Amino acid sequence: MAKSSKTLNKEDKKIMHALEPVIDGIAELFGSNCEVVLHRLEDISHSVIKIVNGHVTGRKVGAPLTNFGIELLENADSLGKGVTDSYFIKQADGRLLKSVGILIRNDKGKPIGFVCINVDLSLPLLSCVNESLSRDSKLPVSVIEHFSLTVEELVSQMFETVIIRMSSQRGMSPTEKNKVAVRELYTRGIFKVTGAIDIAAKLMGISRYTVYNYIREAKLIAE
Repeated sequence: MAKSSKTLNKEDKKIMHALEPVIDGIAELFGSNCEVVLHRLEDISHSVIKIVNGHVTGRKVGAPLTNFGIELLENADSLGKGVTDSYFIKQADGRLLKSVGILIRNDKGKPIGFVCINVDLSLPLLSCVNESLSRDSKLPVSVIEHFSLTVEELVSQMFETVIIRMSSQRGMSPTEKNKVAVRELYTRGIFKVTGAIDIAAKLMGISRYTVYNYIREAKLIAE
């Protein structure tokens, strides 16, 4: 029989609680045609503890695990990667959903929950795009995000961004520019990345000890 775990401990529940913002984030990205559900396997009769865009399937918090979810739980050991292949569901009203299920395990490998994503494919693609654009238009500014493949690339890209910002400032000595660059990189948190100090030092042509000194100065300014 499918295991309805009634022994979720405090740490298990913390894991489930920590996933709640993830549910909101996925729904925010894909819009109202995307239902995102968080199931906690403490009581599969009332497993839904969070749901966004529940109108897609008509469910609310407190709804039970689906029959397919119960089957997945029954065969959890065979779900090695923890993610189902995407599959299609035809609703009673004729709508077609594309879905995927993600099994959540604790640090001992015990199943404690599911994240399920159901996308309503009956909506015209154009309406989904328009909704996405309208949601994006609420952003006050665009975001510069670097999808770097290595730490060296990440630090180099951030350093280049800082240098471009400083290019309009005339009359600064090379030393002052390096100090300002380190200060900017420090406030952006890049020096929390292992190896970033050595890479920054190489880019600026100064010693790592000089970078450390500039970071200390930046900390004092920040305080």
